[in-house]
Amino acid sequence: MHFPFERFSTVEDFLESDAFRRWMLEKQPEDQAFWRVWLAQNPDKRELYEQAVATFLAIQGKTAVPSRKQAKEKADEILDQLPDSSPVIKPLFRGRWGRWATAAAVVILLVWWQLDQPVFQTGRLISRQEKQPVSGDDWKLVKNGTEQSLVVVLPDNSSVLLSPDSQIRFRKQTHSAVREVYLQGEGFFEVAKNPAKPFIVYTSNLTTKVLGTCFQVRSFDKESTAFVKVKTGKVAVSSVKSPGKTVLLTVNEELRLNASAEKLVRHEHFLEKEPPSAPLAQPFAFNYTPVTEIFDQLEASYHMPIHYDRSLLKNCTFTGQLNDVPFLEKVRLICLTTASTFELVDNQVVIHSQGCN
Repeated sequence: MHFPFERFSTVEDFLESDAFRRWMLEKQPEDQAFWRVWLAQNPDKRELYEQAVATFLAIQGKTAVPSRKQAKEKADEILDQLPDSSPVIKPLFRGRWGRWATAAAVVILLVWWQLDQPVFQTGRLISRQEKQPVSGDDWKLVKNGTEQSLVVVLPDNSSVLLSPDSQIRFRKQTHSAVREVYLQGEGFFEVAKNPAKPFIVYTSNLTTKVLGTCFQVRSFDKESTAFVKVKTGKVAVSSVKSPGKTVLLTVNEELRLNASAEKLVRHEHFLEKEPPSAPLAQPFAFNYTPVTEIFDQLEASYHMPIHYDRSLLKNCTFTGQLNDVPFLEKVRLICLTTASTFELVDNQVVIHSQGCN
C-alpha cells in the first residue's frame, strides 16, 4: 500500500511506505537528500517522522551502538525535550517502557544522522507486504551523447527533452509513492499530472518538486550557475546545501543559484531569450491549424522524427491547447481528433491514419 507523503498522519503510514523502508534499510545518498528536503518542507511532521524511525529501529532490532558518551549526551538532550504526553497517533509501544524505548531509538537516529555513520544492516521488516530491496536493475540511466536534444519518455508518460552532454536516471516502474529523476546537465520536463505522486528532480545543486507542470532545469557540474525556468504550473525549488529554504516559482519565472555564493535568486522573467523553436518558448496553442504544420512544429521543437503520410493528413486540422502536457500526450490528442493512431519505434513516432475528408 502506498501513501502520498502529504497524507502521512500515523506511524503505520511511514512503515508501509516503500520509500521510507528503503531509506531506513539502505541509507542511499539520494534518499537522504529527499528526506532532508521533505522534513524541511513538512516541519509539522518531524516528530511523527522521528517516532516512525524509532519504531522501525525497535522492530528491526539491528542497530550499531553509539559510544557511551555520545549516547548519554544525546539521551539527556532528547529526554529533556520529550513531552509528557504524545501526539494522537497509532502507537506500537505503550506505557513507560515504550516511551523510553522510543527515546533510545531517537537518540541512536540523531547520533547516526549527525555523524553520518552507517547504522542499519539490511534485514527483514515484518509488514503486510514483503518487499525486495531496490537494486540497480530497478533504475534506468539515459545519456545523451549526441549533438542535439533527445526526447526521453518516462514510465508515467512524462517526458524530458534531454540536452546534449546530459543524463538522467529514473525508476523503470511506477509503483513508488514518489516520481524521482536524477539529472546531470539540462532537461526540459513536461510532467504528467498526478497529485498523489509528487515529481522530484534532483541535481548536484538544486532539488525541484512539482505535481504536474512544464519547466526546465540546468545544472552542469562544470558550470558555476544553475537555474530552473517554469513554463506552466508551479514548482518548489531548494538548494541541496539549504533544503529548508524553499522558493516557489510560477509561470515565466526563473530561479538562479550561484554555486560559489550559495544564493538563490528569483526572477519574474527569463533572463535569457529562448530560441523560437524551443519548447519553453512555444505556446502550443492551435486554432484550426493543419495537422501537418503541427507535426512539423513538434519535430523542430523536440528533435523527434514524426513519420506519416502527408497526403492523407493534408486536410486534417486541430484546435486545442497543448502547452502543459508531455510530448507523447500532444501526439495522442492530435491523433484522437483525427481518428489516427501512433506508435513509438526506435525513438521515432509513426502515425497511422485514414486521413480526413
